[in-house]
Amino acid sequence: MSERRGYWYLLTGVLLGLAMGIIFAWLVSPLEYTDTSPESLRADFKDEYRYLIAASYKVHGNLDRTLARLSLLGDPDPAAALGEQAQRYLAADAPVSAARVLADLAEVLQNPQTLPQGSVTQVSLVDPAATVATLALGDQPAATLLPTDATSPFEPILGPTDTPTLPPTATQTLTLRPGARTATVTRTPQRSPTPIATVTAKPSLTPTATPGLPFQLVEQSTFCDSERPALLEVILEDASGKPASGIEIVITWLGGDESFFTGLKPELGFGYADFEMNPGVEYALSLSNGITRISGLQASTCTGESENYPGGIRLEFRQP
Repeated sequence: MSERRGYWYLLTGVLLGLAMGIIFAWLVSPLEYTDTSPESLRADFKDEYRYLIAASYKVHGNLDRTLARLSLLGDPDPAAALGEQAQRYLAADAPVSAARVLADLAEVLQNPQTLPQGSVTQVSLVDPAATVATLALGDQPAATLLPTDATSPFEPILGPTDTPTLPPTATQTLTLRPGARTATVTRTPQRSPTPIATVTAKPSLTPTATPGLPFQLVEQSTFCDSERPALLEVILEDASGKPASGIEIVITWLGGDESFFTGLKPELGFGYADFEMNPGVEYALSLSNGITRISGLQASTCTGESENYPGGIRLEFRQP
């Protein structure tokens, strides 16, 4: 009898010790994280961090800084991670503009563009196609700088009409007693500032459609693949025959619509995009801002070994 009571006392002591340890660890002295890497963030927080990086690049256009920030997330393929997140945004009915920001950065990582050396890129927070200006600041008065999303002394942003403003020239008059001569002391006027040269506006770094005429359908075919049933594949090429990535494609059907972009699956091609159709539903595809439109798209029926399944459609477009 006394032996059993000893066991119960031991169990009670263990439970009390666990309870006190949990209270101490969670309430009295909780664990505090310091100097941790974004790689340790939760998946949804990583998505938010990745989107902020893409939105920041949209403003300042500094690819080196963007690559350094993306490396902190530890993604094996940052471009693929951006593309997958853009697809998740579209599937979750997020704003198309948010998916576009991610798709644009993915395109830049796949096809890097180099800025001219010794220049300062000016990107407006409101207008992505802002003026790109190169300033040679020597003995000229300092101009007023506007902050960016990540202010850096190497990336100033000047307002479109900001010019150095000098204080007004002061004139002092010394008046003597009555009957005496009046002497006027005038400060030497300050040197007029040399006008700052303004460089003609350059295109934004945001990847856009290849300049040219609207895309034209060059081939439409059907295929049967039981592993990819009811798949609508779209392949876009520019006038030179190169894949056209970052192009928005709009799919509409009775009672709904959806947008997606080329280049989000680089393993299948930079000009590739796909959409999963529902059997029995008729779709219409449009691109080039609605100028090119293909209607009557519907999954066909394919015969399999055990049962039938819906087939796919492949559309190939090219700019003339």
